[in-house]
Amino acid sequence: MSAELRELLRAAGDAMPPARLPDDLWRRGRRRRTRQRVAVAAVLVLVAVLAVPWVARPARLPSGAGGAAVPGKVFVPWMWQATVDQAPAGPASVLFSGTGSLGLSGPDMIDDEGKIAVVGRDGSYRMLLFGGAAVTAGETASVSPDGRYVATGDLGTAAGLNIVDLVTGRVRRLAGPDGADCCVESVGWSRDGRSLLGLAHHRMPDHFDAKGNGIVRATLVLFDVPTGATTPLAEYPDMMLLRRESLAAFSPDGARIAVTVGSELRVLDRSGATVWTRELGPRRHLVGVGAFTPDGARIATATLDGCLRPCDAGQLAARRWTFGYVDAATGADTAGPDLPAVTGMAVRGLGWRHGTDLVTLVVRPSPGGSTGPDAQPDTDYYLAEHARLLAVTPGGGTETLLDPPNGVQAVDVPLDLLEAGRFGGPAVPPDWFPVRPWFVLLAALPAFPASWLLVALWFGWRRRSQIRTIILYGGTPPGARR
Repeated sequence: MSAELRELLRAAGDAMPPARLPDDLWRRGRRRRTRQRVAVAAVLVLVAVLAVPWVARPARLPSGAGGAAVPGKVFVPWMWQATVDQAPAGPASVLFSGTGSLGLSGPDMIDDEGKIAVVGRDGSYRMLLFGGAAVTAGETASVSPDGRYVATGDLGTAAGLNIVDLVTGRVRRLAGPDGADCCVESVGWSRDGRSLLGLAHHRMPDHFDAKGNGIVRATLVLFDVPTGATTPLAEYPDMMLLRRESLAAFSPDGARIAVTVGSELRVLDRSGATVWTRELGPRRHLVGVGAFTPDGARIATATLDGCLRPCDAGQLAARRWTFGYVDAATGADTAGPDLPAVTGMAVRGLGWRHGTDLVTLVVRPSPGGSTGPDAQPDTDYYLAEHARLLAVTPGGGTETLLDPPNGVQAVDVPLDLLEAGRFGGPAVPPDWFPVRPWFVLLAALPAFPASWLLVALWFGWRRRSQIRTIILYGGTPPGARR
């Protein structure tokens, strides 16, 4: 820098007025630093609050077959719980359905009424939704023997018999026997998972009775899962009168099928040909999808001792069920393992633990429940209140395997875990996340006006001096040039 330039700069500096520093400059700096620290702390608190659901997530369990088990306790899922197709979580350890809470049912304007909770083998919870239709785990939707698939009816998108892959979330549709778009409800799987029984029917009534009630005919159909081929097995004049918990059962080798038609028990082969038929009467029923004993030699039945109909809630709860057997080859009554009687509104046998103990769902009625003089399902959606899973031991008593929360009306368990006796596994509460997209949008709506309010407050704080000037002096401070 030349001496002349240095002199010019010095002269210019001397001509400039001195800087005016406020007396509280240090205090102002400390206030600004304090505000910055408060802002950072607020951000950290907000991040911590948002992170709580993730940090507090229950520990997942190993999902391998060696450690898989039906949990000793299940929980009502969150209302916003993710669906199977949104976030697949792998094979199931248990399915359950019911009513009485938003986690298992909900109003049409906010959520779907038809729901089934799927608990994965790692403890995760996912949902199957049915667009407002009442569904029952194990009766109208059933889990495959290995826990990977759930067979169910209308999912609100594609009719027919739908097979949901819990590993991928994809759905495979099997058309009904006449190729129509509607409707098939799952009845149960064969032990090898290659065959399914379904109840096919039309969506609308076929005709009306003298009282104006819609009558829907139905057909029991055998599905070959790999090919999708169908074989009609039995016809039902009115599906509303069916006792779903004792409709049909596969033999262990899948070669024969026990079918209930009215009060008659039939055994058919896979072509639909009748092997034998016998009358059971109004009080004796096929025990359920697990009716065949493990050796295939006998078929278990349950006989009602108590009120048949009409019944009030007390009479329904006091019903006593005794177990017996018919010969699988002839249909004649036969002896078998002596199982103790159980008490409840209805029973449904799912299979045999360790080849000896009948795993049975026992249903309790709702306090105000009652049946009329006409036939109706014993596990009706609006009649049942609670279901427990019991092991009924020959020559002994009963053992509670799963006692879910009140309002759980039905339970289904994969056959591989049931037969191996894998019950009482660790119980993991459902995660908050992932969340169904509908609820993300619902939760985000209040955030839009709140975010604009925060922006306005931030802008006002940054421009507080100008705003104060406008309010006090009409926009120009004293002494300023106009």
